[in-house]
Amino acid sequence: MNKSKILWGMSIVQFLAMQIWFNFSAVMPVIEEEWGLTSSQSGIIIAFFHIGYVGAIIFYSLLIDKYNPKYFIVIGALIAGISGIAFAIMAEGFWLTLLLRMISGIGIAGIYVPGMRILTDLFPVHKRGEAVGIYVGSLVVGSGFSLLVSGILIEYIGWQGVIFITSCLSIIGSMLMIFIKIPNLKGGENALKFQWNIMKKVLKKKNLLVNASYAGHSWELYAMWAWIGPFLVYYFGVQGLAQTEAIRYGNITGALVIMVGGIATYVGGKLSDQFGHIKVANFFLIISISCSLMIGWLDFVPMILMFILLLIYGFSIVADSPIYNVAITNVSDPEVIGLALGVQSVIGFTVTIFSPMIFGFLLQSFSWGIAFTVIGLVTIVSPICMLVLKGQKD
Repeated sequence: MNKSKILWGMSIVQFLAMQIWFNFSAVMPVIEEEWGLTSSQSGIIIAFFHIGYVGAIIFYSLLIDKYNPKYFIVIGALIAGISGIAFAIMAEGFWLTLLLRMISGIGIAGIYVPGMRILTDLFPVHKRGEAVGIYVGSLVVGSGFSLLVSGILIEYIGWQGVIFITSCLSIIGSMLMIFIKIPNLKGGENALKFQWNIMKKVLKKKNLLVNASYAGHSWELYAMWAWIGPFLVYYFGVQGLAQTEAIRYGNITGALVIMVGGIATYVGGKLSDQFGHIKVANFFLIISISCSLMIGWLDFVPMILMFILLLIYGFSIVADSPIYNVAITNVSDPEVIGLALGVQSVIGFTVTIFSPMIFGFLLQSFSWGIAFTVIGLVTIVSPICMLVLKGQKD
């Protein structure tokens, strides 16, 4: 069994499937103008993607300790791709878009956590940070790539073409996953029947502290990822670019901001293996929170200064992502790792239902500065929880 080949194969599959995650955000400014959507309605559509994701994660979490998670990845990527193609062909208003994006969320839910369960079984504790960092990096780069595709191609093929191409890539990922051989996991056939009686094992104080910190991290990360493209379209407009150029450069820059996180997750995971999860997580949390508090107010700064700030922001906001996944596997009993990962994902992504939506409401009612600042202030819960975790005895 070649663990490295499995890791990189799964990472490629996730890269392809994650084109779905932010392809709506990539075309949001165009759709808002074409359909007359408000920022609040766009935020609600983003929220329903996460509602579909969280609801499906509960289902997957109860099964991935019993069945080979490979099959959930195959089916999930296929569902996400088909619903995305339907969006490109059929959607022409708020309600159908909301429904199709929710279905896409249900599909995407079958990829990340089942993949994490596979890696937890394959790699020992002292190697998990690096492995998870690579896998999370594929999520990050894949998510940002849809913004890059939009920035380059939307002028030539329209928003429907962008959605169609990114959705087809998810289907290709589903097909590739079929050919990756995944060994049976240690949970065994009896894993499921114990889960209802051992929920307290995944709700221990240490687990809750890790999960609360992860929730704060997710709150900031997914609000920023969902809105950084539209913010940069606005920023380039303020800088004097025409709308077409603002959309192009806004999405390309937004893609770079997200995709730099692909390096960050590897670095963050590697550093956490060497220097400790709590110390490294809090280092990056403090930097990202500081960026959130500043960036929305700086639409007047020169492009070079904004670009530097964006690179720091994009790197720091995701560098701690693999740390929470590894931390929860370290504090959980082996027989409930799959369920613990699922519970963590449900808790973390439940808040992502609200953060992009609240961001949209704040933007519509106030300004970019207020929206980013509120997101940053709430995230302060994360370093606090990690510091409390540090004081807990084994």
